[in-house]
Amino acid sequence: MKRRTPSISLLAASLLFSATAFSQTANEGKVEHTKGNKAAAVIELPYPEEEVADMLSDAMAARGVKGDKAKGFVVYRNVRLNDNDQDLNDLHFKVERKSRKEKDITNVYLIIGKPSENIGLRSAVDYHKIEEAKSFLNTMVPKMEAHHLEVQIKEQETLVIKAEKKFQSLVEDSVSYVEKIRGLEQKLNTNRTDRASQDVEVKKQRQTLEAMRSRRKPK
Repeated sequence: MKRRTPSISLLAASLLFSATAFSQTANEGKVEHTKGNKAAAVIELPYPEEEVADMLSDAMAARGVKGDKAKGFVVYRNVRLNDNDQDLNDLHFKVERKSRKEKDITNVYLIIGKPSENIGLRSAVDYHKIEEAKSFLNTMVPKMEAHHLEVQIKEQETLVIKAEKKFQSLVEDSVSYVEKIRGLEQKLNTNRTDRASQDVEVKKQRQTLEAMRSRRKPK
């Protein structure tokens, strides 16, 4: 019986702002591989592509595996899907932005292959371990949510540090302004005293001048 490829349901707009409300689950889908579509598990995540790629890399590194890039995919080889899994698998991941307009929504595709299997030779209706792939993507969601929270925390820490630095700068400016005001007040007081003394001096010199003029003899 031929399987019908289900479409990926859209995330609610509010989930773009709250990962904690995120409840998307993996579905069956299609992804291009070696000039043809292959069956894959796919999940839609409300995070930017680069962030999702980092999340995936960190999650797989925690399992002790490192990915290799191949044909637009990142492949993690000889991986057990869980602690009870007796088989080794090659996990072929593709992480891409959903669309140009939806920059903060990312699709993650997963094809599970046998060790060293050439996925490019698969037919479009080969659903090898598709259910396991969907389950694996679903187990990654909490890790991705936690990673996203840490990214947000680091961004907020940066904003706090920036705000604190600006506040401290303003405090230092205010201290400088107060010192300048005090200096200007002292100069103003000195100026006031000097003006009074100079006014006396001006009057004295004018009186002397008038006295000298009064001593002129008529021509």
